[in-house]
Amino acid sequence: MKVLLMATDFFSKGGIQRYSRYQYQALVELYGDENVYVCALSPKQEDNIFEENIDINYIGEGASLTGKIKYAYQVLKLVKQEKIDLLISTHVQLSIIALLAKKLFGVRYMTNVYGLEIWSGLKKRDIIGLLNSDKLIGDCNFILNYIENNFEYSTDNMELLYDPVDTEKFKPYEKSEILFNKYDIPKDKFILSTIGRLERNKGHEIVIRSLKQLSSDIIYVVVGGGKYDQRFKELVKQEGVESRVYFAGRVPEDELVDFYNLADVVVLLSTFGDGEGEGLPLGLIEASACGKPIIAGDQDGSLEAVASNANEVNGFVIDPESEVQFLEIVNKLYQNEDLINVFSENARQYVENTFAFDKFRAKMKKIIG
Repeated sequence: MKVLLMATDFFSKGGIQRYSRYQYQALVELYGDENVYVCALSPKQEDNIFEENIDINYIGEGASLTGKIKYAYQVLKLVKQEKIDLLISTHVQLSIIALLAKKLFGVRYMTNVYGLEIWSGLKKRDIIGLLNSDKLIGDCNFILNYIENNFEYSTDNMELLYDPVDTEKFKPYEKSEILFNKYDIPKDKFILSTIGRLERNKGHEIVIRSLKQLSSDIIYVVVGGGKYDQRFKELVKQEGVESRVYFAGRVPEDELVDFYNLADVVVLLSTFGDGEGEGLPLGLIEASACGKPIIAGDQDGSLEAVASNANEVNGFVIDPESEVQFLEIVNKLYQNEDLINVFSENARQYVENTFAFDKFRAKMKKIIG
């Protein structure tokens, strides 16, 4: 079995990129690195890159028209020369190229679907590529249900493949003294944290606005960079909570696990709509793997990060626009260390049972057939 992964971006620190890299790892373990190929549309950005190095067969020039034409040519060339058996388009925008390869060479292709890219407006060519996919691979039930309700695509060819977590890497540790000192974060505080790119509403604003109504022992650590960075910093000043919000910015990959473990509770309250919303946020399940209770929103795939099994409940699902609900939950966790401990144990168990990499790899093999 020879598989070619078609990626828009294989390098940056984002949920889709990490999912794609997990797929690469699973495929290599299943079929050998000599049978797995990768083409990336966009080049590396040195200030926003994973540390692990992966051999890429083709790195493109970006999403310009010329860049896309060159990328399509290289993909088709590889498919023909290497006699590729399966294409996996890691983004719907590349699926039209996979369709062209299918028409020319009879190769099967599957398309990954996550969420925002599907419900925030697809071009006609994207829809054609989507609907002609031999299978759609969704990272949560929410996106598969959305496609079922909005597109004429057979549910028989939809496959759920939850984001995996490297449970050997993401696991509970003591809070890092190095991070406290490096980022000037005060010790002996109850830490709320949101970890991820600051590129759309993930609940930062409701946390910032709520701080004045919470104990002064509760602070907020924001990890990640993006276009909303300045907007949130201005809001912190407006609310007068500069001493209680700490912006770490983009952090090195080797600090990520320590930042999860620095938190007492990890929060992601995304809203659903055009340009807004999440599939299954990897940050929430990575936090759970580190034994951290989570607070998630109920409007999108985020709710699947919280276990429905009463024996594995690892956090709370709330209305992401309700400050009242948020305050109630934070106070409940802050005032009840026993509840924190129960959720911590449940969180780790839930991830091992549902999101461990070996389960991801086994499901990947089953999907490919």
